[in-house]
Amino acid sequence: MATRRRLIQISGGALAAAALGRSLQVSAQEGTPASANPVAGATPSVEIGDISVLPLKQEGKIVIHTDEPVYEPWFVDNDPANGEGYESAVAFAVAEKLGFSKDQVEWGRTPFNNSYAPGPKPFDFYICDVSRTPERARAVGFSEPYNAVPLVVVTKADGPVMEAKSLEELATFKWGTQIGTTFHSYIESHIKPDKDILVYDTNADSLTALMNDTVQAVVQTLQIGIYNVEIQFEGLALGGLLPDSDQYTGLVTELDSPLIPYLDAAVIELWNDGTIPSLQDEYLAPPEDLQTYEG
Repeated sequence: MATRRRLIQISGGALAAAALGRSLQVSAQEGTPASANPVAGATPSVEIGDISVLPLKQEGKIVIHTDEPVYEPWFVDNDPANGEGYESAVAFAVAEKLGFSKDQVEWGRTPFNNSYAPGPKPFDFYICDVSRTPERARAVGFSEPYNAVPLVVVTKADGPVMEAKSLEELATFKWGTQIGTTFHSYIESHIKPDKDILVYDTNADSLTALMNDTVQAVVQTLQIGIYNVEIQFEGLALGGLLPDSDQYTGLVTELDSPLIPYLDAAVIELWNDGTIPSLQDEYLAPPEDLQTYEG
């Protein structure tokens, strides 16, 4: 895994972690605190633990989908069923809170962009770093957030973007991004580049443009950015964390799914009992000394 240099289509989220999880621990700050609890003070509205009351796709099973393929630190070896990686571990922890055993969890695949498209879904819930946005929430349901994901700048390690210290300085460079993503909207609303943003159909295309010097910088989530610079490409680096950029990710369901209160209850319990913070420390610790740009 550590030597893979493959162009991947990361459409807003998916990467997973044993090999990379271990490599991140080498470069991560010891004792890095978990992100703030976004459900602090929330109280579950339903009791959980009895699967007989749940509105499920298949009786006695919970059907969970993710993208194809998936990557570190979210999943390991493109196998969501092995319980390794942040999102695989969270998914199994949610299922356990709901009352399912591991052999009652059935995994499947749905393309990332289809996960939040309108219409019926083949899954009970979907997990693949899907940010909760107002546009998406008009088409699908979201649970309470199981993670808060900051955005970072990815650029050439020897390029001029590495000298930037503020959003104002970042605005002078040429940017590329995948269309319709939270990466795209952040560049437009916060960085506000002087030059036109080059828009691509996939995240992989925007990274190819960066490697080919067609653009000078792209935006990624922190963990995708780490994968880009440590595993996927040579010559790239993280420029810094972007201010006010946390992307709250939730479990995706059909719109107005009656399962949402039960998923909410499971996620709230996992924050409050320390499971989610512990998994964040294990899989999602940030690199040391990564600057945050001035707003």
